[in-house]
Amino acid sequence: MKSKRSPKLDLETIMPLLIGVWRRYTKLSGPPDVLQTREFRGVVAAVEEMQKGLESGDQLIGQDYFSVPELLGAYILYQWVIHYQEAMSLIGELPSAPRRVLDICSGPAPYSFAALHHGAQEVIALDQNLKAMTLGSEICGRYGFPLSIRTHNCRNARLPVEGKFDLIVVAHALEELFPETQKNWQLTQKAWIDQILTYLNPEGQLLLVGSSQTLANKRYLILRDTLVKQGIAVQAPCVWKGECPALQTKNSPCYAQRPFEKPYLIKQIQRGAQINLSSLKMSYLLMRSPGAEWPVLPPRPLYRVISPPVESNLGKSFYLCGTDGKKSISSNLKEHPIESRAFEYLKRGELISVEDFIDRQSRFEITTGTRIRVEAALGKPLPHPAGVIEEEF
Repeated sequence: MKSKRSPKLDLETIMPLLIGVWRRYTKLSGPPDVLQTREFRGVVAAVEEMQKGLESGDQLIGQDYFSVPELLGAYILYQWVIHYQEAMSLIGELPSAPRRVLDICSGPAPYSFAALHHGAQEVIALDQNLKAMTLGSEICGRYGFPLSIRTHNCRNARLPVEGKFDLIVVAHALEELFPETQKNWQLTQKAWIDQILTYLNPEGQLLLVGSSQTLANKRYLILRDTLVKQGIAVQAPCVWKGECPALQTKNSPCYAQRPFEKPYLIKQIQRGAQINLSSLKMSYLLMRSPGAEWPVLPPRPLYRVISPPVESNLGKSFYLCGTDGKKSISSNLKEHPIESRAFEYLKRGELISVEDFIDRQSRFEITTGTRIRVEAALGKPLPHPAGVIEEEF
């Protein structure tokens, strides 16, 4: 793998490019950077149909909805931007930039684009829908990125590729490949993932991404435990090596939340479709290659922030999941000194360390002497064992 890079999203360049690809696909002429009223209404209607169909789980799941031109076009202008931003953040958590990447069930390839943007030298996209991949390849090509595409029935774990990969991506696909209505879907899914893992090189990673909705999130937490029990190590988000604490408590989801940069068109589509989405939320697992050990961390307790701020009689609180299990951290301080000021700005998904606190069994209480450090910001790799700090307040 090559050295780490942190590229910018560059949506100022990408959005006009997407509109241009959409215009050529729909064979509609018009302004290069905005949609005309009738076009906009059609895109909003298709976005609404896709959102409803995928969230209900019984209309589009398992179907080749990219074969519907209106839905594929709407994806290019809306969901593509969301999935691209997800990918940019999640791929950023790799310890180094992947050189060779495989994107399974790629659709129009937003995750492939993100991998190329992170510096990948070779990316192969696989999907059953050639038109979707062709549009993804056009987006990459017009930006200056090379993308290889190959049609493939993704339910078949024997892949039309040679060699090993630094990163394999399966994003927003497991629910469709292995619906819970299918008999023995867990066993089929496990066998499929076991086969996919054989395509990783010894330092490679498998990135699995899905919805943050309750049932989907639980699916990924259970899958995490299944893989850990068979000896597969987690790169992110977990630093806890035991059984997932979220599964031990009823109604206790654990998913990622990332900032959502919204270009003008995205804001307009959301307004037209009445979509209330202010941040990106997803379930994800970044798993190491079989035989690889868990990441070596600095010799101090580390904790992933797994909740937004919660107000209670204990003051402002956050839930944590760390190297020594699930905890919470709270503060009644009206003003934090510089040592603990990071508490005022904590975000779900950050990795932190806490020192000199009052230990209330499973709760950390902040005092004037408490030190809080953000050891891995959102979209950044785990800290170096020597103790490199990503950010300190």
